[in-house]
Amino acid sequence: IIDDLPIVSSNKKRNSSPTSVAKGISPSSGITSKPMRNHLNSLSLDDAETCVAKVTPDRVYSVVCHPSPDNIITCAGDKKGYLGIWNVDQYGVALGDEASASSDGVHLFKPHAGAISSLAWNSSGTSLFSASYDGSVRAFDANKEVFEEVFATYDDDKIFKEKVGYGTDQGYNSWIQSMELDHRYESGKCFFLSTSEGRVIHIDSRAKGKVTFNQVLSPKKINTVNLHPEGYIMATAGLSTFVELWDVRNMPSTKKLKSLASHCAGRSINSAYFSPNGTKLLTTTQSNTLDIYEGAHLASGVVKPMNSIRHDNQTGRWLSTFMARWHPGTFSDQEMFVVGSMQQPRTIEIFGGDGELMREIRGDALTAVASRCCFHPNANKPIVIGGNSSGRLTVAR
Repeated sequence: IIDDLPIVSSNKKRNSSPTSVAKGISPSSGITSKPMRNHLNSLSLDDAETCVAKVTPDRVYSVVCHPSPDNIITCAGDKKGYLGIWNVDQYGVALGDEASASSDGVHLFKPHAGAISSLAWNSSGTSLFSASYDGSVRAFDANKEVFEEVFATYDDDKIFKEKVGYGTDQGYNSWIQSMELDHRYESGKCFFLSTSEGRVIHIDSRAKGKVTFNQVLSPKKINTVNLHPEGYIMATAGLSTFVELWDVRNMPSTKKLKSLASHCAGRSINSAYFSPNGTKLLTTTQSNTLDIYEGAHLASGVVKPMNSIRHDNQTGRWLSTFMARWHPGTFSDQEMFVVGSMQQPRTIEIFGGDGELMREIRGDALTAVASRCCFHPNANKPIVIGGNSSGRLTVAR
């Protein structure tokens, strides 16, 4: 672990301070009377001048939006450990101290020495947590504009015995593959990590910090770990080809744990995420399907998807894999999810919770495959963000 990495912010144009990221959090006002279908049909990618920005130097591995319902602030982590924060509405805003200068709204930092595999804001929008292949988790304080290391993996050398992550580094082929904030604790200081060698680790970084459990749940890499909204059932998926459901109340355990329910997808699974109301589980598989499970958190034994959507997920070696993601809220009591596409012309797809294809977004601003996509958590209208392998983010609104 490199503890003295330079924390730098760089940009081609001068920008307003990123401390504005932490402001403007307000409760969601709910969906407007305009029908959801009309909202989706109005999404546009036609203005390449304002819809797209170069946010990171290399391939985007993770994307997330700030939780403010009123501001569009997107974040991307790349292959080399760079973190880009783009205040979309700051693009082209004139700077008062220079008559001819304007902002591109992008702030670039380098908090990690390896790929940033996961990004997540805490519920208040004051801290951005990043997990990396370098074995560390860092928190960006948006008010102070500084990074703090909140967790790092260490081997079992006695010089690291006082470290929270002592004994969690399993060697050269071990890294943090994904992170999930534990929503049972609003501070964001408790989180789950999945690793390349099939472990799930729960960390409580409050006070002095501790590893709550460090459990082997798979013989191979776990790509994602996701906690059900009720806080008891956890879904894991990865190279083992299985999506599995676990009861976190049974952890830690000295015995070999058995999953409550599982399903084999035939090939590796890129991601598995519960829907916001928890009734559905969505997986993206290398068997070229998007699988939707109904009530998987209540099931036992072998579960089968209620709907399996054929979808080309073969992104190849040079693109990040697809990971279909739910909208964090609902529209007219209907859930929906977004995923990239290999179609030509380039497309971002939005599906309903039942698997219906609701919108294919295309436009002049989308010139490459958007491998990693997410929704902005805006309750008044859908806003979609896609990240590609050249470090660009595209916003459809």
